[in-house]
Amino acid sequence: MRQRFEKMLYLSGSILFQILLIGLVINLAGCVAGIKPVAVKSGSMEPAVKTGSICWVNFKADKSKLGTGDIVAFERGDGQLVLHRIVQCTKKGFITKGDANETQDIGVVRWDQIKGKQLFGLPYIGFLFLRTEKQMAVSLLIGSLILFSLFIIQNQFKRRI
Repeated sequence: MRQRFEKMLYLSGSILFQILLIGLVINLAGCVAGIKPVAVKSGSMEPAVKTGSICWVNFKADKSKLGTGDIVAFERGDGQLVLHRIVQCTKKGFITKGDANETQDIGVVRWDQIKGKQLFGLPYIGFLFLRTEKQMAVSLLIGSLILFSLFIIQNQFKRRI
């Protein structure tokens, strides 16, 4: 019975480790291709994009193919990155609006302010990344230690089996 439990534990740890590793590799490959994760801080795009979601944005998207209904990432005048939906296209740029907002954003979002187009998002995962730099560094350190521990435990079980 104990050996069966150890095999199940080994298999579970191995699967979790491989999933995390594959996720990391896919995310790194995406970053090289210009697809980067963005954590959503506000509820201006609810219900389509929930507060605390993490959205993958194609920062190399062809701006000439953007149109009404697309969710885009753009940089405001203060340097903050915003995810909002295009509600109208003009010669000068785009009129945008958060789905949960009653009014359109003030001013036209110029072509050069557009940073990319949202591809997809996962709700609530972004809360892990909405931290200060110090908290993020500690989280990365702890996450690395957990992955390293899983690797060591996996090898210990592998030797026993």
